[in-house]
Amino acid sequence: MELLVTLKNIDYIKRFKDYGVFGVIAGTPVFSSRYMFDLEDLKIIKDECERYNLDMYISIDTMIEEKERALLYEYLEFIKGLDVKGIYFTDLAILKAAKDLKLESKLIYDPSTLITNSLDAYFYLSQGIDSVMAAREITLDEITEISKNNNCDIDMQIFGYVKTAMSKRHFLSNYFKHLGQNYNVSNKETLKIVEESRDYEMPITETKYGTNIYTDYILCTYEEYHHLRHYIKRAIIDDIFIREDMLFDVLKDYQRCNDDNASLLLNNLKLKYYKYTFDKGYLYQKTNLTK
Repeated sequence: MELLVTLKNIDYIKRFKDYGVFGVIAGTPVFSSRYMFDLEDLKIIKDECERYNLDMYISIDTMIEEKERALLYEYLEFIKGLDVKGIYFTDLAILKAAKDLKLESKLIYDPSTLITNSLDAYFYLSQGIDSVMAAREITLDEITEISKNNNCDIDMQIFGYVKTAMSKRHFLSNYFKHLGQNYNVSNKETLKIVEESRDYEMPITETKYGTNIYTDYILCTYEEYHHLRHYIKRAIIDDIFIREDMLFDVLKDYQRCNDDNASLLLNNLKLKYYKYTFDKGYLYQKTNLTK
């Protein structure tokens, strides 16, 4: 199993190798709802990854419109030239374009909530792609079963806030416009919302592609990590909203995490970052019992 980290800061790359990281995930505002690197930045990231012997992955997590078709092919050609290790994608239109450019073997399908059973995983893997991303809303047993039935070609988020809702609507901009306030909300990681039916805050972001809402808790799999190592192709730590000190503490923990010390490491994490909520998400309780 390989450990990947979503990349927030290029300066982190040189530190990652000392923390057992195999690769980083980056992207650009062209086809990403979160990454703000430009094309020149991607070249720098690629050079830094090569310098520190890390793999580079690109995220394309937006839906592709017909008017963007030519731009998509141009972007994929650029990515092909970078010779990245893999491409996480959401829209199946990318599969067609990638096949045209003979890039399908680098694809990792991440439709967020859709990979929930072995047959679906098998179908997409049969299209010649590298792997699929397990839905964040299924149990540990279900993830294990899907992996066993598909040669362990399954990726999984193991730490971080989990995206729980997304929309093409610009809710934050519209809200402040309704209040008559001119407030720049684009790509900020400091905003949170509280719904009327809930008593906790949920991180929220807005980009040109719309609005994303995340869980109030941080998914943490310390106690499941030793088991997952046998079934997951790539384990992903998502650093959105995560403080720098917490990120590197967590990376250090995953380096040394095993069945004997996992509970102790988790307790220490909770004590040090007591203002944050760490949770196992849906790993032990199906969504129909929690929603």
